[in-house]
Amino acid sequence: MDLKPKFTDLTEEQQANFGDGCSLVPDFHFTANCRQHDFSFARGGGLRDKIKADWDLCSRMWDDSFTFWHYIITVTYWLGLTLLPFPYFLFHWGRSYNTLEKIIEIDSVL
Repeated sequence: MDLKPKFTDLTEEQQANFGDGCSLVPDFHFTANCRQHDFSFARGGGLRDKIKADWDLCSRMWDDSFTFWHYIITVTYWLGLTLLPFPYFLFHWGRSYNTLEKIIEIDSVL
């Protein structure tokens, strides 16, 4: 049973303002997807959770793509998240914040 907070536990306003979108790269029209990914990073967990969060982001981006270039961007983002080691260390991954309050608190710090 997964009792970790979910992005959908946030209010619509919190969802719209969570994180910074697609950190260090253009958001294009994927800002909402990137905010969900930011939430997953703030929530943390093990390596398996990180891989799932990265896959979920790219899966949502793929579903929201409607031009050839959007698909190229999605694959590029996935490769960047998967192959580059810095996303794992740059954020607070692995601390496993298990309450919504803690996740919102860490968002205000990031």
